[in-house]
Parts: sequence; structure tokens; C-alpha cells
Amino acid sequence: MKRSLLYTFALLLSLSSCQEILEENPVGLATADSHYATPKGLEDGLKATYSYLRGFYGREEAFFLTITGTDIFTNGFGGVTNYPDINNYSPNFLGTNAFVTSVWNNFYRGINQANAVIGRAPAVSGLSTTRQEQIIAEARFLRALYYFHLVQQFGDVHFTLQETIGVETTAKRTPVATIYQEGIIPDLRYAIEHLPTQASEYGRVNKPAAEALLARVQLTLGNWAEAEQLAQRVINGYNYQLVKPFARLWDINNEVNSEVIWSVQYTPDPLTNGEGNMAHVLFVWDYTFNSTMVRDIANGRPYQRFLMTNYFIKLFNTSRDARWDGSFKTVWLANQAGVINGKAVAPGDTSIKIVNYPVSDAQKSQAPYWLIDFRDNWVGSITGQTEIGGLSRRCFPVLKKYLDPLRTSVNALDGRRDFIVIRLAEMYLIAGEAAWRQNKSTQAASYFNVVRSRAAQAGKENEMLISPDDLSLDFILDERARELVGELDRWYDLKRTGQLLERVRKYNRDAAPNIKEMHLVRPIPQTQIDRVSNPGDFLQNPGY
Repeated sequence: MKRSLLYTFALLLSLSSCQEILEENPVGLATADSHYATPKGLEDGLKATYSYLRGFYGREEAFFLTITGTDIFTNGFGGVTNYPDINNYSPNFLGTNAFVTSVWNNFYRGINQANAVIGRAPAVSGLSTTRQEQIIAEARFLRALYYFHLVQQFGDVHFTLQETIGVETTAKRTPVATIYQEGIIPDLRYAIEHLPTQASEYGRVNKPAAEALLARVQLTLGNWAEAEQLAQRVINGYNYQLVKPFARLWDINNEVNSEVIWSVQYTPDPLTNGEGNMAHVLFVWDYTFNSTMVRDIANGRPYQRFLMTNYFIKLFNTSRDARWDGSFKTVWLANQAGVINGKAVAPGDTSIKIVNYPVSDAQKSQAPYWLIDFRDNWVGSITGQTEIGGLSRRCFPVLKKYLDPLRTSVNALDGRRDFIVIRLAEMYLIAGEAAWRQNKSTQAASYFNVVRSRAAQAGKENEMLISPDDLSLDFILDERARELVGELDRWYDLKRTGQLLERVRKYNRDAAPNIKEMHLVRPIPQTQIDRVSNPGDFLQNPGY
């Protein structure tokens, strides 16, 4: 029930009040007027508002727009082949980009659905005041989240808190500051005030989720005291605990755990899962180049979209930090017989091993498996198969956070893994950064040390601890990279800290030649530019 309830009515009900309106065909308005006027109809409308989360979390578009084009990820073979322009900040990265358009449309549909629920709720009889306020609070949380993504990606965007009914052809770009002050922050404060501490069903947002999201917002805005206070509330005010060991957090059989504050729900039921969480394919390389490997469910379908940079590989001291092994798959077992380096390999034997340090050519040639090392040659320039990035960006450690061994078939894309949006470790990182920004270095170090202690290899906890003098913006960004890799926040982190241009130029050789100040925002979708009847009030972002 936890996985299907919030989405059962999503498609039907979202069409009735928003999707068809955006297509300038307001069929179904009468259905919306009648159905949303009932308690059940309003509840269904709220469930539909959640459905747009699935248009971002777990989608290829979201990963390209949040992790590539940064200091820690560039294009893998599949990224180069299919979608090179976002990472590379290419002159071809324009408003016609399909991923930009998809994200824009998805969030505005979600916003309009939220506006419909918020605007219609007060007129629905048969609901208690408390339940009515909770419904509005859930919708306002989701609206704030959708706008938060939009302003970070696009800058000034169209802003409305009213449901669109009928055809509208005019739009104007509202300053980002206004959207924060009149939309995102008030919405989240209302949600904090009216949401219960425990959600009625798993997957619904609750008070700590609203506090956590507002902490993220305040950190983005540089409101350090508020960010620290909100993060502290989540850390100290509830029963969340860090999962130990770190790798256990990503066990697909442990999705409902003490660290997850809020996640987007997927399901094994194909009737309610839709396209599912497809993140499991994006970080997988084509291990079938090895003669003892054939594609299977356990090892995943290789889309090969994302390749970690040299800089990121060097961030980990694997002798004491368990997050390298906890985050990345580096060993593959043969699933068919074959020969490697003249040695017979049987199913179940090690077939491939990747390490993040150099080994000798002699050691490689003597190993009864592919031994892929790291010699700090640029990962995008390796053609042989013996280094990370080899086979033209095909050989690399695989991010385990999204692997889905419970899929129904070898080529299935509709993953069932929940997508964690907010977890407790991030609250420690927010509190630590916010405290450091307020010159409270001792307190800041204590927050980071909680996360680092959990991340330690057994017996190496003391070696993982930092002192106040170790703190700097570089350390904070590095620590967030180690802990949150692949969790849709890296581009946002670099942008909000003013480090996007500098770090990309320094660490991402594919993107370095092209990135400019204009790339601090994305291009407005050309479809949006073309459809407005007041183009003088709705201009493209400069440079695109």
C-alpha cells in the first residue's frame, strides 16, 4: 500500500486540472469541478500532485541537470554518444534541449496541480479543519519543492500561486528573490506548522521533511542561522538515526530505514509503477566487454551515462573511509566460463576488479581477472581497458545507490527502488556548513564528525575525525561529494557556493573550455518562448 496509494489516481486526475490545460484543450474541467469538490476527490487531487515527483526523481533528465557538468562527473560513453551538450556546456545546449523542456513542463504541471488543490480545499465540505490544513500543507510543500528546482535551474521564472483554468498565453519572469519570499519560504513554513510529525502513510511528507527542505533552502540563500536551527530540529527532535554501516543504507531490502526522512515511492506493481525509477541503468558500464560476463539482472543494464572525474576518484582514502566501497561496485564475478590472461575463469570467480590507485603492468598481466587501475590520466582519454575510463569511457566503478537487482528482466527499465530525497546525513552536513559560516568551527566540526564516524572503516573511527582547523569551503564541498555522490545536488552545491565555474574549469576537462557565466542558469525551453503572446516580457536567459 505504501508504494501504490499516492499514485493510483495520478494520471487521470492530473489531466483533469492541468495537463490538458497546458495543451490548450481544457476538456475535463467539469470533472475537476465536481470531483475536487468532495473530500475523496480532493484527496485524489493531492495524490496526483505527488505524481510529478516521478517526472524528476529517478529520471535521466534530473541526473544530467544536477550531476554532470560538475567537478565530480563528466560524460561516460553513453553520455558522449547520446547527450553530450549539458555536461560540455556546448553551444548546442539551447532551449530546444529535450531534458530542459521535460523538467520545465513537469514542474509547472505539478505546480498547477498543487495550486488546484490549495485553491479548492477551503470550499470542500465534509473535511475536518485539521485534515483540510494538512492537505493544503502537503500541496504547499510540493509546490515549494517544484519552484525550488525551477529557480535553481532557470533563475527568474513565471510565478503564480493560482490555478490555471482555461487558456493563458501571457507570462512574465518573476525575480528569484520574490519567488523565495512569496512562495517557497511561506509554503514551507505553512507546511511545518500544519503537517503531522508522523505521516499517515509512508511516502507522504511530514513536518520533519518540511523542516529539512527549508533547511536546504535557507542554506542556499545564505541564511546560516536559520539553516542550522532547522537542521538541528530534524537531528534532535525526532527518532531518525544514521544507518550503520554506510553500505547498509543502500540495500534495496532496507529501503524503509531510520535515516530516510522522505523518499519518492516506486513499486514492484507494473500497474502503478509507470516508467519506474530508471536510475539503475545510468551509472552502469558495459561489463560484457569482458569475455566471462554476459548481461544479467544483478549487474544491471549498461547505459554508461556518467563517468567520475579524476578529482572525485582522489577524494577517497579507502583505508579508512568506507564510502568508496559502500557507494561503488568495483568487483564483478564471472557468469560464464572463459579465459583471462591465459587463466581459466569459472562462473563465480572474480572477473573484473577496479581499484582507485595504480598497479604495475606485471600485476595486471598476472591477475586471473581484468585488473583496472587508476593512474591519474584523464579518464576521458583512455582507450585500452586497463584503466578507469578505459575502452573510451566504458570502464568505471558503478554507483551502487541505485542498482536494482529486483527488476523483472535483464533489460527492464522500470526500477522499483524508492528514491531518497532527504536523509539525516544531509542535515548534519547542512548544520556543519551553516555553523562554520557563522565562525562556530568547533560546533561545525562536531557535526561533520558524526557523518565521518559513521563512514569510517571498522576500527578507523578516530582517524576519520577532523579538527576545527581542518574546515574550509573546499573541505565542505569534498565531504558533501563523498557522502552525497549521485543524489542530485552537486550542480546546486557548486552554484550556491560560487564554485561552479572555478571547479568545473579545474577538474572537468570536457566542460572546462566552454563553461561561462551564462551557464549559471539553464536555457528557458524554446517551446515556452514560442508560445507566449507577450515575448517582450518573457525573454530567453542571456547568452542562449
